[in-house]
Formats: sequence, structure tokens, C-alpha cells
Amino acid sequence: MLDLVSSASRTCRPYVHICMTSIFGTCNMQKNVTRNNIPHFSINGLKNTCKLSYIKISSFPSPLTKNSNRRFSKSDESLYEDWDVQSLWTSKPFSLMKLPFNPQDMTPFLSQEAIKYHYGRHHAAYVRNLNNLAEQHNELRKETLGEIIEKYEGPIYNNAAQIFNHNFFWLGIKADGGGKPYGVVKDKIEESFISFENFREIFLKEASAHFGSGWTWLIMKDEKLKLYHGHDADNPIKSKVGHPILTIDIWEHAYYVDYKNSRSDYIKEWFNKVNWDFANYNLSIAN
Repeated sequence: MLDLVSSASRTCRPYVHICMTSIFGTCNMQKNVTRNNIPHFSINGLKNTCKLSYIKISSFPSPLTKNSNRRFSKSDESLYEDWDVQSLWTSKPFSLMKLPFNPQDMTPFLSQEAIKYHYGRHHAAYVRNLNNLAEQHNELRKETLGEIIEKYEGPIYNNAAQIFNHNFFWLGIKADGGGKPYGVVKDKIEESFISFENFREIFLKEASAHFGSGWTWLIMKDEKLKLYHGHDADNPIKSKVGHPILTIDIWEHAYYVDYKNSRSDYIKEWFNKVNWDFANYNLSIAN
């Protein structure tokens, strides 16, 4: 079961080569903790650790950072200007993450038009909505995304969870991704699903069959990888079902521009862009 870090008195356990920070409370390892870091998690099997923390590492962009390390080309800049999202990169109290890839490099999985609506309209709208809600509920200004997801229901929870879910989704894909998994995630997939081919078949079948909108998550639970299908904005933080490794957005807005009603084709192409580095890193945190 996942738990949240809520106090500076909790200590953090260092994992691999990382700079540990937490949006769920400060940690003894580092001062000046901010909300603007990548979501990674340690599972509640090791008590007195940062059980659900945001970790900033050099190999991944920060999902909510105000100043991304990724430099944009002129073509990138024109896209973002057209999408009218740049002001949200520095909005407060919650901001829109910069995409960790060039939108033009995501074809054939996602066209620029699809990303425009998915990121520039839907994801951006969740950020705007949550900031508007924070104006009505001042206590939200002091809350982190993780705290909101755990504590709130209704529109406040839905918008916070959708921001987090989309951040995780974008970080889980990359232009030169896909192919067969490698490293620890390869071993865990074979241990949990017999083979990658079997895992892919099960993932495709279950995610395609999920009724209505939601997210399919690859999670670590009881030392094995499992699939979790969350309805609407549901995620493993809220449901406390395991440790998130990867996710795919199966709301219609994620695929309808490019795939119309063929969710299965969208999922097949997602496998050609999966960021196995991100999955391996999340597994290193889980372990």
C-alpha cells in the first residue's frame, strides 16, 4: 500500500544516483524541497522511507518544473505558441509540465494535431481548472498534487489526478522508444507474464476492453508486475494498489484524433514509443 510523506521528520532512503526531493513534505536529505519534480515512488514495504516522493534526476525532465532543461527549436516554439500553453509553464500554484520530447517526433504514434488537443487542450485545461479551484479554496495553495489526490474528492481530486496522470504518461514515452524491454523491467515482465509477447498480448486485450474512460497502469505489487485499470482519473496513488511503473491514457481524447474509435491500434503504436528507461528507473525505486 502506498503512503504519503507528510512531515519533515520522515527520512528518505537514497536510491541509485538521484537528487531526492518530495512534493509530499520535506525530507531530511535535502533542503529547499519544491513541488516541481518528477514522480517516482517507493512502496510501503519499507517503513520510515519516503513512501511516495517526487525525485529529480538528470536523465528525465521535471514534470512540473518552471524551467525545463530541454531547449526548444524554433519549430517547437511555434507549436507551443500556437497551442497557447507557455504561460502555464510558470503558472501558480500549479503548472503545466513541458513535454520531454519534440511533438514532431511522435509520429506515427501521435500526430501534432493529436498532441495539440491532448496536451495543449485537455492537459492544459486540468492545470487551469485546478488553479481556478485554488482561488476558491485557499488551502490548496499549500497542498501538493499528491496530498490533493489522497485527501480530496470531486472536481479538486479529478483535476489534480489528471495532471499527475498525464505527467506520468508523457514521461513514459519517447521518440526513440519502443522495442523489447531491457534491464530489470525485462526480467520482471518475464517473471510476471512469462514473456514480453504474452505481456503485450494481455496488456493490449485488457486495455482495449476497458469500459469507458480511464488509465491502464503497469504496477509493482508483491514483487511482481501487474496491470491495474483505473476508471476516469483513478490512479495507484488514490487506490493504493501498488507502485506505478508505466501508464497509458485510454480516454477517447487520447486517441480519437488519429485512431477514431480504434483504441487497440493506438495501444499497439504506444508499444513502439514506450520509454523503458523510465520504467527501469521506477522499478529501481520500487525495489
